Amino acid sequence: MKNKRICLLSIEKHNYVVPGGKKAIGERGGIFMDAVVTVTEFINQLKARGYAPATIDSYRMNIGHFKRYLARQSIDDLKKVTHQVICDYQAKVASEPIAQESKALKIRPVKRLFEHLSKNHKLLINPCEGIVETSRKNRKIGRVLTIEEIKNLLDKPNLSLKTGIRDRAVMEVLYSTGIRLNEFLNLEVYHADLKDRVLYIRKGKGSKQRVVPLGKGAARYLKEYLQKIRPYHARKNRKERTLFLNHSGYPLSANAVRAFLRDYRMAAGIKKPVSPHIFRRTCATHLLQKGADIRYIQKLLGHKRLDTTQMYTKVMPIEVKNTHNKTHPGVKGILSL
Repeated sequence: MKNKRICLLSIEKHNYVVPGGKKAIGERGGIFMDAVVTVTEFINQLKARGYAPATIDSYRMNIGHFKRYLARQSIDDLKKVTHQVICDYQAKVASEPIAQESKALKIRPVKRLFEHLSKNHKLLINPCEGIVETSRKNRKIGRVLTIEEIKNLLDKPNLSLKTGIRDRAVMEVLYSTGIRLNEFLNLEVYHADLKDRVLYIRKGKGSKQRVVPLGKGAARYLKEYLQKIRPYHARKNRKERTLFLNHSGYPLSANAVRAFLRDYRMAAGIKKPVSPHIFRRTCATHLLQKGADIRYIQKLLGHKRLDTTQMYTKVMPIEVKNTHNKTHPGVKGILSL
Protein backbone atom coordinates (compact mmCIF):
# COMPACT_ATOMS: atom_id res chain seq x y z
CA MET A 1 0.00 0.00 0.00
CA LYS A 2 2.87 2.32 0.84
CA ASN A 3 4.60 1.59 -2.48
CA LYS A 4 1.33 2.20 -4.33
CA ARG A 5 0.95 5.60 -2.65
CA ILE A 6 4.53 6.57 -3.61
CA CYS A 7 3.80 5.60 -7.22
CA LEU A 8 0.63 7.70 -7.29
CA LEU A 9 2.48 10.70 -5.82
CA SER A 10 5.14 10.34 -8.51
CA ILE A 11 2.48 10.30 -11.23
CA GLU A 12 0.76 13.38 -9.79
CA LYS A 13 4.09 15.20 -9.68
CA HIS A 14 4.71 14.62 -13.40
CA ASN A 15 1.13 14.99 -14.57
CA TYR A 16 1.10 18.11 -16.75
CA VAL A 17 -1.49 19.90 -18.82
CA VAL A 18 -0.50 20.48 -22.44
CA PRO A 19 -2.02 23.31 -24.49
CA GLY A 20 -5.67 22.63 -25.16
CA GLY A 21 -6.28 21.42 -21.61
CA LYS A 22 -5.37 17.77 -22.24
CA LYS A 23 -3.43 15.99 -19.52
CA ALA A 24 -0.72 13.66 -20.68
CA ILE A 25 2.12 11.72 -19.17
CA GLY A 26 5.20 10.89 -21.19
CA GLU A 27 6.78 7.46 -21.12
CA ARG A 28 9.25 8.62 -18.50
CA GLY A 29 6.90 10.87 -16.59
CA GLY A 30 7.55 13.94 -18.75
CA ILE A 31 5.28 16.22 -20.76
CA PHE A 32 3.67 14.86 -23.90
CA MET A 33 5.02 17.15 -26.63
CA ASP A 34 2.32 17.33 -29.27
CA ALA A 35 3.93 17.87 -32.70
CA VAL A 36 1.16 20.11 -34.08
CA VAL A 37 1.00 22.39 -31.03
CA THR A 38 4.78 22.62 -30.65
CA VAL A 39 5.39 23.46 -34.31
CA THR A 40 2.69 26.15 -34.18
CA GLU A 41 4.39 27.72 -31.17
CA PHE A 42 7.76 27.58 -32.97
CA ILE A 43 6.33 29.30 -36.07
CA ASN A 44 4.86 32.02 -33.84
CA GLN A 45 8.31 32.51 -32.32
CA LEU A 46 9.77 33.04 -35.80
CA LYS A 47 7.12 35.67 -36.52
CA ALA A 48 7.91 37.46 -33.25
CA ARG A 49 11.62 37.46 -34.13
CA GLY A 50 10.90 39.24 -37.41
CA TYR A 51 11.50 36.42 -39.91
CA ALA A 52 10.34 37.24 -43.43
CA PRO A 53 6.93 35.82 -44.42
CA ALA A 54 8.56 33.81 -47.23
CA THR A 55 11.00 32.23 -44.75
CA ILE A 56 8.18 31.41 -42.35
CA ASP A 57 6.15 29.84 -45.15
CA SER A 58 9.19 27.76 -46.16
CA TYR A 59 9.73 26.60 -42.56
CA ARG A 60 6.05 25.76 -42.14
CA MET A 61 5.97 23.77 -45.39
CA ASN A 62 9.17 21.81 -44.74
CA ILE A 63 8.41 21.08 -41.11
CA GLY A 64 5.03 19.90 -42.41
CA HIS A 65 6.88 17.33 -44.56
CA PHE A 66 8.69 16.16 -41.42
CA LYS A 67 5.45 15.95 -39.40
CA ARG A 68 3.85 13.78 -42.06
CA TYR A 69 6.92 11.55 -42.02
CA LEU A 70 6.60 11.19 -38.24
CA ALA A 71 2.90 10.37 -38.58
CA ARG A 72 3.76 7.51 -40.95
CA GLN A 73 6.14 6.25 -38.26
CA SER A 74 3.31 6.52 -35.69
CA ILE A 75 5.18 9.26 -33.80
CA ASP A 76 3.04 12.10 -32.47
CA ASP A 77 5.20 13.01 -29.47
CA LEU A 78 8.33 15.01 -30.36
CA LYS A 79 10.05 13.57 -27.29
CA LYS A 80 10.05 10.24 -29.07
CA VAL A 81 12.11 11.65 -31.93
CA THR A 82 15.58 10.14 -31.63
CA HIS A 83 18.83 10.81 -33.46
CA GLN A 84 18.16 7.68 -35.53
CA VAL A 85 14.74 9.00 -36.57
CA ILE A 86 16.40 12.19 -37.83
CA CYS A 87 19.09 10.20 -39.66
CA ASP A 88 16.43 8.05 -41.33
CA TYR A 89 14.50 11.15 -42.40
CA GLN A 90 17.67 12.76 -43.76
CA ALA A 91 18.41 9.58 -45.74
CA LYS A 92 14.88 9.69 -47.18
CA VAL A 93 15.32 13.34 -48.21
CA ALA A 94 18.76 12.59 -49.68
CA SER A 95 17.22 9.94 -51.93
CA GLU A 96 14.68 12.36 -53.42
CA PRO A 97 15.32 13.58 -57.01
CA ILE A 98 15.59 17.26 -56.04
CA ALA A 99 18.41 19.82 -55.96
CA GLN A 100 20.94 19.78 -53.12
CA GLU A 101 19.74 23.14 -51.85
CA SER A 102 16.15 21.87 -51.81
CA LYS A 103 17.30 18.93 -49.71
CA ALA A 104 19.03 21.30 -47.32
CA LEU A 105 15.86 23.40 -47.07
CA LYS A 106 13.95 20.32 -45.93
CA ILE A 107 16.43 19.51 -43.16
CA ARG A 108 17.31 23.01 -41.94
CA PRO A 109 13.91 23.91 -40.40
CA VAL A 110 13.83 20.58 -38.56
CA LYS A 111 17.25 21.31 -37.08
CA ARG A 112 16.16 24.81 -36.06
CA LEU A 113 13.02 23.42 -34.43
CA PHE A 114 14.92 21.00 -32.20
CA GLU A 115 17.64 23.57 -31.48
CA HIS A 116 14.86 25.88 -30.28
CA LEU A 117 13.34 23.18 -28.06
CA SER A 118 16.71 22.25 -26.61
CA LYS A 119 17.75 25.87 -26.02
CA ASN A 120 14.49 26.56 -24.19
CA HIS A 121 14.93 23.46 -22.00
CA LYS A 122 11.93 21.66 -23.44
CA LEU A 123 14.19 18.82 -24.55
CA LEU A 124 17.12 17.50 -22.58
CA ILE A 125 18.85 16.08 -25.66
CA ASN A 126 18.77 17.56 -29.14
CA PRO A 127 18.19 14.64 -31.57
CA CYS A 128 19.63 16.75 -34.41
CA GLU A 129 23.01 17.06 -32.71
CA GLY A 130 25.69 16.17 -35.25
CA ILE A 131 23.32 16.27 -38.23
CA VAL A 132 25.12 18.06 -41.05
CA GLU A 133 23.18 20.01 -43.65
CA THR A 134 24.06 19.94 -47.32
CA SER A 135 27.33 21.79 -47.80
CA ARG A 136 27.07 25.27 -49.27
CA LYS A 137 30.55 25.03 -50.76
CA ASN A 138 29.23 23.68 -54.05
CA ARG A 139 26.04 25.69 -53.96
CA LYS A 140 25.16 27.48 -57.20
CA ILE A 141 23.58 30.91 -57.07
CA GLY A 142 21.44 30.43 -60.15
CA ARG A 143 21.24 32.60 -63.22
CA VAL A 144 22.19 36.26 -63.43
CA LEU A 145 21.63 38.84 -66.13
CA THR A 146 24.40 40.34 -68.21
CA ILE A 147 24.96 44.10 -68.27
CA GLU A 148 23.48 44.23 -71.78
CA GLU A 149 20.39 42.33 -70.65
CA ILE A 150 19.93 44.72 -67.72
CA LYS A 151 20.21 47.74 -70.03
CA ASN A 152 17.69 46.20 -72.41
CA LEU A 153 15.30 45.43 -69.56
CA LEU A 154 15.53 48.94 -68.06
CA ASP A 155 14.69 50.45 -71.45
CA LYS A 156 11.40 48.58 -71.82
CA PRO A 157 9.00 50.58 -69.57
CA ASN A 158 7.05 53.22 -71.49
CA LEU A 159 8.12 56.44 -69.79
CA SER A 160 5.16 58.34 -71.24
CA LEU A 161 2.96 56.35 -68.85
CA LYS A 162 2.75 56.79 -65.09
CA THR A 163 3.14 53.05 -64.53
CA GLY A 164 6.15 53.05 -66.87
CA ILE A 165 8.01 55.61 -64.75
CA ARG A 166 7.10 53.70 -61.60
CA ASP A 167 8.24 50.39 -63.06
CA ARG A 168 11.53 51.90 -64.23
CA ALA A 169 12.09 53.28 -60.71
CA VAL A 170 11.33 49.85 -59.22
CA MET A 171 13.84 48.07 -61.47
CA GLU A 172 16.50 50.74 -60.94
CA VAL A 173 16.14 50.41 -57.16
CA LEU A 174 16.26 46.59 -57.24
CA TYR A 175 19.35 46.58 -59.45
CA SER A 176 21.15 49.40 -57.63
CA THR A 177 20.62 48.13 -54.07
CA GLY A 178 20.19 44.36 -54.38
CA ILE A 179 17.56 44.42 -51.65
CA ARG A 180 15.30 41.47 -50.98
CA LEU A 181 11.73 41.54 -52.27
CA ASN A 182 10.28 41.61 -48.75
CA GLU A 183 12.58 44.52 -47.85
CA PHE A 184 11.50 46.35 -50.99
CA LEU A 185 7.79 45.87 -50.26
CA ASN A 186 8.28 47.26 -46.73
CA LEU A 187 9.94 50.49 -47.88
CA GLU A 188 8.11 53.64 -46.84
CA VAL A 189 8.35 57.17 -48.22
CA TYR A 190 10.60 58.47 -45.45
CA HIS A 191 13.04 55.57 -45.97
CA ALA A 192 14.30 57.22 -49.16
CA ASP A 193 16.91 59.98 -48.71
CA LEU A 194 17.44 61.47 -52.16
CA LYS A 195 19.78 64.17 -50.86
CA ASP A 196 22.32 61.61 -49.63
CA ARG A 197 21.19 59.03 -52.20
CA VAL A 198 20.53 56.21 -49.75
CA LEU A 199 17.70 53.90 -48.71
CA TYR A 200 17.10 52.95 -45.09
CA ILE A 201 16.14 49.29 -44.76
CA ARG A 202 14.13 49.27 -41.53
CA LYS A 203 12.65 45.80 -41.88
CA GLY A 204 15.52 43.63 -43.05
CA LYS A 205 15.87 39.90 -42.63
CA GLY A 206 15.91 38.97 -38.95
CA SER A 207 14.67 42.48 -38.05
CA LYS A 208 18.10 43.90 -38.87
CA GLN A 209 18.44 47.40 -40.25
CA ARG A 210 20.97 48.74 -42.73
CA VAL A 211 21.59 51.61 -45.13
CA VAL A 212 22.15 51.00 -48.84
CA PRO A 213 23.33 53.52 -51.47
CA LEU A 214 21.32 54.48 -54.52
CA GLY A 215 23.03 54.76 -57.89
CA LYS A 216 22.49 57.82 -60.09
CA GLY A 217 19.91 56.09 -62.26
CA ALA A 218 17.98 54.79 -59.26
CA ALA A 219 18.02 58.21 -57.55
CA ARG A 220 16.92 59.95 -60.75
CA TYR A 221 13.91 57.74 -61.47
CA LEU A 222 12.96 57.44 -57.81
CA LYS A 223 12.89 61.24 -57.57
CA GLU A 224 10.71 61.48 -60.66
CA TYR A 225 8.38 58.83 -59.27
CA LEU A 226 8.09 60.59 -55.90
CA GLN A 227 7.48 64.01 -57.42
CA LYS A 228 5.20 63.16 -60.34
CA ILE A 229 3.71 59.68 -60.01
CA ARG A 230 3.25 58.71 -56.40
CA PRO A 231 1.17 61.79 -55.46
CA TYR A 232 -1.24 60.91 -58.28
CA HIS A 233 -1.47 57.26 -57.22
CA ALA A 234 -1.93 58.24 -53.57
CA ARG A 235 -4.72 60.74 -54.19
CA LYS A 236 -7.38 58.24 -53.09
CA ASN A 237 -5.37 56.91 -50.17
CA ARG A 238 -3.33 59.81 -48.80
CA LYS A 239 -2.52 58.14 -45.48
CA GLU A 240 -0.64 55.28 -47.14
CA ARG A 241 3.10 55.55 -46.40
CA THR A 242 4.38 52.61 -48.46
CA LEU A 243 6.90 53.86 -51.03
CA PHE A 244 5.65 52.09 -54.15
CA LEU A 245 1.91 52.07 -54.86
CA ASN A 246 -0.37 50.65 -57.50
CA HIS A 247 -2.72 52.88 -59.52
CA SER A 248 -5.40 52.54 -56.80
CA GLY A 249 -3.14 53.94 -54.11
CA TYR A 250 -2.48 50.66 -52.31
CA PRO A 251 0.94 49.05 -51.72
CA LEU A 252 2.46 47.34 -54.73
CA SER A 253 2.22 43.57 -54.20
CA ALA A 254 4.86 40.92 -54.76
CA ASN A 255 2.73 39.34 -57.50
CA ALA A 256 2.39 42.69 -59.29
CA VAL A 257 6.18 43.18 -59.29
CA ARG A 258 6.79 39.65 -60.59
CA ALA A 259 4.12 40.12 -63.26
CA PHE A 260 5.52 43.30 -64.81
CA LEU A 261 9.08 41.96 -64.62
CA ARG A 262 7.90 38.94 -66.59
CA ASP A 263 6.23 41.21 -69.17
CA TYR A 264 9.37 43.33 -69.62
CA ARG A 265 11.51 40.19 -69.87
CA MET A 266 9.38 38.95 -72.74
CA ALA A 267 9.43 42.37 -74.41
CA ALA A 268 13.23 42.41 -74.15
CA GLY A 269 13.49 38.93 -75.63
CA ILE A 270 15.35 37.60 -72.59
CA LYS A 271 15.01 33.85 -72.24
CA LYS A 272 16.30 33.69 -68.68
CA PRO A 273 13.77 34.07 -65.85
CA VAL A 274 13.65 37.57 -64.35
CA SER A 275 12.57 38.08 -60.77
CA PRO A 276 13.41 40.43 -57.85
CA HIS A 277 15.86 37.84 -56.55
CA ILE A 278 17.62 37.64 -59.90
CA PHE A 279 18.06 41.43 -59.72
CA ARG A 280 19.69 40.84 -56.32
CA ARG A 281 22.04 38.19 -57.70
CA THR A 282 22.84 40.35 -60.70
CA CYS A 283 23.63 43.38 -58.54
CA ALA A 284 26.10 41.39 -56.45
CA THR A 285 27.69 39.69 -59.44
CA HIS A 286 28.20 42.91 -61.40
CA LEU A 287 29.72 44.63 -58.36
CA LEU A 288 32.15 41.75 -57.95
CA GLN A 289 33.05 41.85 -61.64
CA LYS A 290 33.90 45.53 -61.28
CA GLY A 291 36.25 44.82 -58.39
CA ALA A 292 34.09 45.56 -55.32
CA ASP A 293 35.32 44.12 -52.02
CA ILE A 294 33.48 40.98 -50.93
CA ARG A 295 32.81 42.42 -47.46
CA TYR A 296 31.21 45.51 -48.98
CA ILE A 297 28.87 43.25 -50.95
CA GLN A 298 28.12 41.31 -47.77
CA LYS A 299 27.04 44.50 -45.99
CA LEU A 300 25.08 45.72 -49.00
CA LEU A 301 23.09 42.48 -49.27
CA GLY A 302 22.65 42.15 -45.52
CA HIS A 303 24.22 38.70 -45.35
CA LYS A 304 24.90 37.47 -41.84
CA ARG A 305 27.61 35.07 -42.98
CA LEU A 306 30.47 35.91 -45.31
CA ASP A 307 30.40 32.46 -46.90
CA THR A 308 26.89 33.21 -48.19
CA THR A 309 28.35 36.15 -50.10
CA GLN A 310 31.46 34.25 -51.20
CA MET A 311 29.41 32.00 -53.48
CA TYR A 312 29.37 34.95 -55.92
CA THR A 313 33.13 34.51 -56.42
CA LYS A 314 32.30 31.36 -58.41
CA VAL A 315 30.20 33.28 -60.92
CA MET A 316 31.77 34.21 -64.23
CA PRO A 317 35.39 33.77 -63.05
CA ILE A 318 36.80 34.99 -66.36
CA GLU A 319 35.25 38.45 -65.93
CA VAL A 320 36.38 38.60 -62.29
CA LYS A 321 39.91 37.63 -63.29
CA ASN A 322 39.96 40.28 -66.02
CA THR A 323 38.82 42.94 -63.55
CA HIS A 324 41.50 41.80 -61.10
CA ASN A 325 44.17 41.99 -63.79
CA LYS A 326 43.10 45.54 -64.70
CA THR A 327 42.84 46.92 -61.17
CA HIS A 328 45.17 45.07 -58.77
CA PRO A 329 48.50 46.90 -58.25
CA GLY A 330 50.37 43.64 -57.78
CA VAL A 331 49.33 42.44 -61.24
CA LYS A 332 50.53 45.67 -62.85
CA GLY A 333 53.87 45.46 -61.09
CA ILE A 334 53.35 48.66 -59.08
CA LEU A 335 54.17 46.93 -55.81
CA SER A 336 57.59 45.86 -57.11
CA LEU A 337 58.68 49.37 -58.08
